[in-house]
Amino acid sequence: MEKAVIQGISLEISPEEALRALKMPGDAEEEDVQSIRQMLEDCLKIASPKAVYCVAPIEEKGEDFVVAGGTRIDSPLVRKNLEAANRIIPYVATCGREAEEWAGQFQDPLEAYWADGIKLLLLERIRRALTTQVRERLFPQGDMSSMSPGSLQAWPLTAQRTLFALIGTVGEDTGVELTDSCLMLPSKSNSGFFFAGKEHYENCSLCPILTCPTRRAPYEGPALQE
Repeated sequence: MEKAVIQGISLEISPEEALRALKMPGDAEEEDVQSIRQMLEDCLKIASPKAVYCVAPIEEKGEDFVVAGGTRIDSPLVRKNLEAANRIIPYVATCGREAEEWAGQFQDPLEAYWADGIKLLLLERIRRALTTQVRERLFPQGDMSSMSPGSLQAWPLTAQRTLFALIGTVGEDTGVELTDSCLMLPSKSNSGFFFAGKEHYENCSLCPILTCPTRRAPYEGPALQE
């Protein structure tokens, strides 16, 4: 299967953007503001967010499953969304091990929270680069939807094993590891797949966590249950 790794992207994140992302009030203590500025500067010196994706043709569609790239995906919601699709683009994106190790030095809860927010900004940057490249290369004239496991009961977190199996070399390409409980390390990592559907789809439209900082679509109702 065709596969690509994205790395070495531009990381132009201003202190003002970081302060907004961390929801720092306008009258925040100057000491806190300067601490965040310094943390951001230090992190950007070593950060290397990465992403990997591949193209997996859909070979079979059952009642509540599909087979893509030789791997079976069991989920009524996935099957429903892929009704009109003939391929999926599995991916993993991460803030990177460098940022994860940098963040590990902060023991103070507030500083740890700031470091976590900076890692999230890095993840957003690499996912933006990933989405742009996949759309330009593989969906230049059509709509591109996406699904991610874990946020919906209809496609649980354990489905990450399937995505990692489809890509095959996630650890080597990005440094991301999957734990026994199917959490990803580094913690600010994201997995899923892109596809062309009858209608545009985002997991966020079925996810009731309204305060999620990475929401990409308004909540529209309950998810399809297994």
